[in-house]
Amino acid sequence: MRQFAVILLFLLISLPMAAQIYYGSIVGTVEDQSGAVVPTATVTITNTATGQSRETTSDGEGRYALNNVLPGTYDLKVSAQGFKTLARGGTAVTINTVTRVDVKLEVGAVTEQLLVEGTAAMLQTDKADVHVELGAQAIGSLPLSNYRNYQSLINLVPGATPAVFQNAVMDTPGRALSTNINGTNRNNNTTRLDGAANINLWLPHHAHYIPPSETVEAVNITSN
Repeated sequence: MRQFAVILLFLLISLPMAAQIYYGSIVGTVEDQSGAVVPTATVTITNTATGQSRETTSDGEGRYALNNVLPGTYDLKVSAQGFKTLARGGTAVTINTVTRVDVKLEVGAVTEQLLVEGTAAMLQTDKADVHVELGAQAIGSLPLSNYRNYQSLINLVPGATPAVFQNAVMDTPGRALSTNINGTNRNNNTTRLDGAANINLWLPHHAHYIPPSETVEAVNITSN
């Protein structure tokens, strides 16, 4: 069954729309045990479900970034000349989120490997927005009103008015819902489905297509 990823954007200030996309990112800094940065370190991520890999290199300040990463769980490997190779599993990437993974390398041969398991959850420090993501299990379990419309999750956002049909029930065959966030105009709200804008251009407060909740893999609700 086809599954969708949905981003509900409630824009209270002007934000660059290009940043609100279907992908996530992994960023971080590579250092040695003394805290000195390690440039030109090779950083590789591998999707545990698909086996697809991507690679990048840390810059002169030890920083690296992998953008436009599909959501999923990744194994991360970092190697540099004169240091043990570090392997870390279970790095989760979700839509519209920057995941920071800072690593410290130990001096040793590249052929030696240091395995890191069970890392602590980190606060998001690389994006200024406020958001929450709900997965398929939560969407399937929560009591969604209005014909099991996933947009009913808007009601969970602080400052949101209860979501209602755009027009009368008979005049809203697509079952799109409307809401106001913190008193702002409902035209400021944007819905993206798999990264593409999902609105009627002539009625921007109308979502164009409402997929069945059973086909929605994740809902990311962003307000800022």
